[in-house]
Amino acid sequence: MGTNTPLRQGFVTGSGAVLDVVSSVTVANTRIRGIYASGVGTFLITGTSTSPYGAIKGSNIKFVLTTANDAENIVIGELGLRMEGAVMVSAPTSASTVAVFYG
Repeated sequence: MGTNTPLRQGFVTGSGAVLDVVSSVTVANTRIRGIYASGVGTFLITGTSTSPYGAIKGSNIKFVLTTANDAENIVIGELGLRMEGAVMVSAPTSASTVAVFYG
């Protein structure tokens, strides 16, 4: 992975699987490079899997937005965070939105 890797975007309203905005396929087995979220409360983004030997691989991203800051742009960096399996969002409300930039 490097700067030549094209970034794609996934999106979800409320909680559930992050879907690619072009293909509507569940985002999985990738690296998260950035997040834009709106809403108030605790957000949890998970992308983990368990190996046949019981080792957990992947990452969890957790953050809180308050009424004083109800939208946030999070830049993770060039290498991003590795997500194993489907990328899922647990959002504080059904009106919350999460855009994930990945690749």
